[in-house]
Amino acid sequence: MKQEKPQQNYLIKTKMNIETLDYINNLLKRIEYHNKQYHTDDNPEITDYEFDKLCKEYDDIISENPEFHFLERKSIGSQTSDQFEKFKHAKPMGSLVNAFTFDDVRDFIDKTNKFLSLKNNNKLEFMCEPKIDGLSISLLYLNGSLTKAITRGDGSIGEVVTENIKTIKDIPHILTGPPPKFIEIRGEIFMTKKNFEQLNQLQIQRSEKMFANPRNAAAGSIRQKSVEVIKNRKLNFFAFSVGEFTEDFTFNTQKELLNKFKKMGLITNNENLEVRDFESLEKFYYNILSRRNSLDYEIDGIVYKINSIELQNRLGNLSRAPRWAIAHKLPPEIVETTIIKIDTQVGRTGALTPVGKLTPIKIGGVIVSNVSLHNEDEIFRKDIRVGDTIKIQRAGDVIPQILGVNLQKRPQNSKMYSPPQLCPSCNNKTIKPSDEAIRRCMAGVSCPAQSIEKLKHFVSKNAFNIDGLGDKLIELLFNEKIISDFNDIFLIEQHKDYLIGREGLGPLSVSKLLKSINSKRRIKLNKLIYALGIRQIGETNSKLLALNYSTFDNLCNEMVKAEDLSSEAFQKLVSIDQIGEKVANDLVAFFNSDLNKNIFKKLLTNIEIENYTSSFNESPYTGKTIVLTGTLSNMSREEAKYLIQNMGAKIGNSVSKNTDFLIVGENPGSKVKKAIELNIKIIDEEEWSNITKK
Repeated sequence: MKQEKPQQNYLIKTKMNIETLDYINNLLKRIEYHNKQYHTDDNPEITDYEFDKLCKEYDDIISENPEFHFLERKSIGSQTSDQFEKFKHAKPMGSLVNAFTFDDVRDFIDKTNKFLSLKNNNKLEFMCEPKIDGLSISLLYLNGSLTKAITRGDGSIGEVVTENIKTIKDIPHILTGPPPKFIEIRGEIFMTKKNFEQLNQLQIQRSEKMFANPRNAAAGSIRQKSVEVIKNRKLNFFAFSVGEFTEDFTFNTQKELLNKFKKMGLITNNENLEVRDFESLEKFYYNILSRRNSLDYEIDGIVYKINSIELQNRLGNLSRAPRWAIAHKLPPEIVETTIIKIDTQVGRTGALTPVGKLTPIKIGGVIVSNVSLHNEDEIFRKDIRVGDTIKIQRAGDVIPQILGVNLQKRPQNSKMYSPPQLCPSCNNKTIKPSDEAIRRCMAGVSCPAQSIEKLKHFVSKNAFNIDGLGDKLIELLFNEKIISDFNDIFLIEQHKDYLIGREGLGPLSVSKLLKSINSKRRIKLNKLIYALGIRQIGETNSKLLALNYSTFDNLCNEMVKAEDLSSEAFQKLVSIDQIGEKVANDLVAFFNSDLNKNIFKKLLTNIEIENYTSSFNESPYTGKTIVLTGTLSNMSREEAKYLIQNMGAKIGNSVSKNTDFLIVGENPGSKVKKAIELNIKIIDEEEWSNITKK
């Protein structure tokens, strides 16, 4: 039974251009907001499906337009709180790439085969398992004894909840086996449907807030201060993976790993199944789907993992997810509700995004009150109007998707959507070229909304990460004219007396805020570049720029030189992997702006910038620039780039005097001739293969 491939997102059908970057940035901001509501606050505003759709929309755009990979999506997960001790995972706990159709699954398998350069007769084997809608946890065992339990957190840093976890009967305090010297067990904490219903009945009796779904109930329970409260909530646990472990623990397949878990006294999901072909994988999916409602726990998909551990290690990981696994989301639930009004959000680069305010409705166990309308072209295509009854669906873990309008229920006096001709923030004229999807306010920093959003980005988690300086406080400080640009943030202490007594600000909270600001006056170069909010420069490209220029002074000086498009500085810039001419032009324009130069001058008097050093493995090739050309017979280009980066080397787009090595595969292009002319060392595939094995 083959599923139909969903209609390609309308945005993707339009011509990608510079304006689309604003749309993607706004999309990323919405993803970050709803991720916090779901994972950190346990108070989702949209369904899992709606959220996953937002993520899928981003992934689709990037997949169709790889030149925009620099706009990197942050890992999905929760922020840590001061209530619990923080703990850095030895190996990141990444999320999974989502698939919504079997076509997506086939694409995943095809890409995996290509990456591994497997022949058709070498079929991949998979371990299939239901994707439990719960809370991921890491359990550390030393000599068989449970020593620490850490939540997933943001994937990198979690919260220590050891005593709380010990109340869960499925989690052994002592492993049997005998166990290895050290092992990190990873799995999912969840609440059964029955226990969830009982808990909500108790919440009603106590006149307390009901939980939205079992996942939020489980997450909220683990964060309780009272161990007795957690014990009474009756949580369960399935083990499904490992993190770090000592060499006395060995296994060759995912199936073998699960069997070893059982011998150590851990509980695994009995629905797991090893399959050896696509037909069996498909059969497993439909079997679980047919029994979904009868399962005692909530699931939101099926996870397919490459069974071979050797192949898992070869595949490695993307920035936020493993290459060797994918989550196949289950079909959506469809409901109807009404559009109350259409608001407009203004992003930090001026992009206007329409958002539909809905009559709240429950879908997939979550109350939904907002839905992204993406852009005005999408609104006109679907003819969405205020007062309309719309059909929305929840599929997988994606954001609410509007399927269409129920025209039979349309009010007689309804009016077509009228795009805002003036910015709702600054009242300046908005512009939307006929061939572009995004309408934008062109006022720049004179637009309050854009200035505020730039400041929010500057202090955000992956930038300066200033605790206590949240969105509402930034808006207050901006409106009170205490801050107007980046540098003003580090001068807030001058307004200490004024701040004390303001809404939500007492002496203690102001003191904590100032302490947090002062603790962040030293920042890594890549973090600073990202914090500046340069168009087209996300976390990935920030790291690439930091790697290639090492210091902020050098970056600024080289960008000034690069204003001359014929200069060596500009040629070096465009030769950096993922930095094309459009990105380069935006960078040059940003660093040559007199306004920005003045901001840098003031900012550098209040902060200290750490020069960039690579976090990759040290090797003779660390810091070198390597360019690839031709087809490699023993590995894909993606795997080759992965290996280059792990040696601490830089990947170049084109051959120039800054290139150190050229790796040549079959049917190379003109890069070889250029390398010979510049006397650059050429490495054939055999030599390259020997290098990577060292």
